[in-house]
Amino acid sequence: MSDTGKSPAGISSAGAERYSVGVIGAGTMGNVHADAWRSTGARLIGVYDIDPAAGERLATKFGIAAFPSRQALFDAVDIVDVCTPTYTHAENVVAAAQAGKHVVCEKPMALSLEECASMIRAAEQAGVRLFIAQVVRFFAEFATAKQLIDSGKIGKVGVYRSTRGGSNPGEAGPTWFTQEYRSGGVVLDLMVHDIDYARWVCGDVERVYCRRFLGANTDYALITLRFRSGAIGHIEGSWAFPAGMFRTAFDIAGDGGLLTYDSESSAPLRFRRREQAAAKGGVVVPSSPMDPADNPYLKEIQHFLSCLMSGEQFLVTAYDAMAAVQVALAARQSALTGRPVTLEPLSLGQKG
Repeated sequence: MSDTGKSPAGISSAGAERYSVGVIGAGTMGNVHADAWRSTGARLIGVYDIDPAAGERLATKFGIAAFPSRQALFDAVDIVDVCTPTYTHAENVVAAAQAGKHVVCEKPMALSLEECASMIRAAEQAGVRLFIAQVVRFFAEFATAKQLIDSGKIGKVGVYRSTRGGSNPGEAGPTWFTQEYRSGGVVLDLMVHDIDYARWVCGDVERVYCRRFLGANTDYALITLRFRSGAIGHIEGSWAFPAGMFRTAFDIAGDGGLLTYDSESSAPLRFRRREQAAAKGGVVVPSSPMDPADNPYLKEIQHFLSCLMSGEQFLVTAYDAMAAVQVALAARQSALTGRPVTLEPLSLGQKG
């Protein structure tokens, strides 16, 4: 089920003006997505939030309507962008699909495989498109690394290692992010980014093992993956950094070379061939740190629109997003039991 061949190149939004768009959820990601939609050519019509004041603030900021109900928004648009908390994704996506709307939904897809399956079934039965916004695939350094891997630059991938960390969302006060039953914690909310990217690079996951530490203002996990390809993955995630700090990095080793990335490095993406192992330093890929104008949130929405108009498959399929959730849930199970979890093939009738 893994789509490992395509890269986010040649994105075009020509003709997007035919589509009207409504955003559900006026929090951080609702604002990020609304801002991106304004640059696509599509018509951003309005927003709905269960907190009317939050909806009004976003509406005022972007000069759009604040709808009094979800149904009122559905009645006015062609595309619904779900930017609500994770525990409400399934109900909003299913309702939008049943209303005949194409849907963009923030990551992670949902809290359970059963919910993921219900979202896919609703879209398929309604004949609408469903795109899960796994944005890391659209970050320049991650996309460039994937292109280099696909070109054979480092040979066959054998080891994937990544880290992603930031401060605990609960440090500023109570939030649904720190309620495990609503967000899935650091494993599902944060590490799903790197789980999805690791699958994009290495293919389907066969077995999952995880160790996790939960403490005051701390949620840390280390996941070990075995891929069907034979590759091994190590994914580290942390909500334990000082306030305002964020870092992400990866090392991807193949039998012909190594790719490394560190968000704190002035030369973020490096490539080294095996025969260069004795030399000092690395060869920097001709790529600068991501330009602020090179917005991955805009890129993913442009990609959605381009595929919507062309009929092409999304770079991240709904099954890819569901598979990332499956791995995250297996990691949480492993952390609780102390035992590895072997994954079963995904199906739309799956429970869990």
